Amino acid sequence: MRRPRRVNVRTAVALAAVALVAAGCGLTDGGAQPGVAAAVDGETLELSQVDQAVQDYCDLLTANEQFAPVPTALVRGQFAQGWTRAIAIDHLAAELDVPLPPESIDRATVENLWMELGEVDDDNYDSFEWLTWVQLRLASTAEQLGARTVLQETGQTVSGEQAINVGVGLADEWLADHEPELNPVFGEYNPETGYFDGDSLSVPVSREAGSVVDTSALTAEQVNALPEDQRCGPVQAPQAPGA
Repeated sequence: MRRPRRVNVRTAVALAAVALVAAGCGLTDGGAQPGVAAAVDGETLELSQVDQAVQDYCDLLTANEQFAPVPTALVRGQFAQGWTRAIAIDHLAAELDVPLPPESIDRATVENLWMELGEVDDDNYDSFEWLTWVQLRLASTAEQLGARTVLQETGQTVSGEQAINVGVGLADEWLADHEPELNPVFGEYNPETGYFDGDSLSVPVSREAGSVVDTSALTAEQVNALPEDQRCGPVQAPQAPGA
């Protein structure tokens, strides 16, 4: 059996959570499946795994004053969505004969990837190993997929962010064909914005920041005003006028 997939979006080193929303029910073709965050092509991700990763990620983010806080709900949804993309990239890599990172990730790789955020220790290692598993696919593998596809289709050579965007686009196309199931607790995924609308924090957020459905649209001041259990990251002092 393949090991559970891990979720990460390091490009958003400002996404995570401290106190987590209560677990809901995941959906599969067979109906409600308690505790499932996402399912696609026969693979499932446990909601408890997402929530633990969010908590561990947020704990580091909150202790690091150089990063801006973000809504917990935003991080939670991004981790689940990132996992589905990593699964898609796994399948695409096999189809296009692109090598995948090793299933067994050494600790140095995990620690080096997250050292900018904070210290990975024995208590949070499982979460960051999981996030690293996903990140390696969303970055290096996606770049190889994108570069190979562009070369085959146009004869042109691309790399870096341009190739990654192509690779992630291929993953999204694959997901559109395979219809992943995402737990309703995350809200409804909006492919135009890349975020979840109407997430599980929309009611408390609306009390703090007006009628906000998409938590990604919150201003820095609105995020600062969120209760601690809905905010991932340190509260930042307001800037002086004209600063």
